[in-house]
Amino acid sequence: MTYSTAGRLPAMKAVWGEQLRVVGLAIRREGALAALALALGSVALIAFSRMPVLQAMVDGEIGELVFDPGEPPWGFFGVLGALLLPLVVWKGERRFGDTPLWSMPVDHRRHALLKVAAGWVWLMAILGAALVWVTLTTLASGGSLGVDEVRLLVLDPAGATAGTPGAVQSVNWTTPWWEWALPFTSATAAYLLASTLVLATRRPLFWAAGLWVAGGVVLGIADFRDIDWIQRVSDFVAWYIGGDSFAWGMSGGREVWTLLPTARMWTASSALWIGLGLVGVLGASSRARNH
Repeated sequence: MTYSTAGRLPAMKAVWGEQLRVVGLAIRREGALAALALALGSVALIAFSRMPVLQAMVDGEIGELVFDPGEPPWGFFGVLGALLLPLVVWKGERRFGDTPLWSMPVDHRRHALLKVAAGWVWLMAILGAALVWVTLTTLASGGSLGVDEVRLLVLDPAGATAGTPGAVQSVNWTTPWWEWALPFTSATAAYLLASTLVLATRRPLFWAAGLWVAGGVVLGIADFRDIDWIQRVSDFVAWYIGGDSFAWGMSGGREVWTLLPTARMWTASSALWIGLGLVGVLGASSRARNH
């Protein structure tokens, strides 16, 4: 280091590029394993859909593949990967105590935020590539993209159970455009919330397990006490993370729905969860780490 360069901070562009490179190296092994699993699954699905011999082995139980990103299980895979990604992004890096964050030429808060942002960029790239791959797999297997069907919407659950006329309404449903963006927004929210735990706590897995158990207890109490608003909130959360929450049951061999999602629901849910995640990351990144 010369006198002319001493004390100078690196350019933000250089720091950002280095973070993208470092995070990419950190996730390369897990990314390769995920790509391998996706490729093997694609080969298996195409083989079972195209080869009569393999179809006979499963007695035709594997039907036509339908890729609808707003329906299970597609969205859940992205959310699950997003929840685990921060652990991979920050693996091997001490976040508290005697940590290199305090000796770097970039302050620790900016370093943390750039690292989270770099992880998000890689998440979006991987998720986009995975969705393209699944789309090609679906087409190669002879399946279809999205759905175009008539859904049964329950207007009166008690009347539907008793068979009252007018309790169920038929609604034409086609996969809307925003459902193709839903995996990206739900994965973004999950990644930011998981990053908050990683930045704010020394043992994020412990806290994640505690939150999961607490959520299960609350849902159990809500089900036992029949607390409708908690169950309703649970349905909305389950839907947003790729769960099958609005399916009420079966009627005449057809699935019956209690609610059909809308673009407004998607927009409001995305704003809420991504907003909470951003607030959490900003707050957690400012936490003192020298103790």
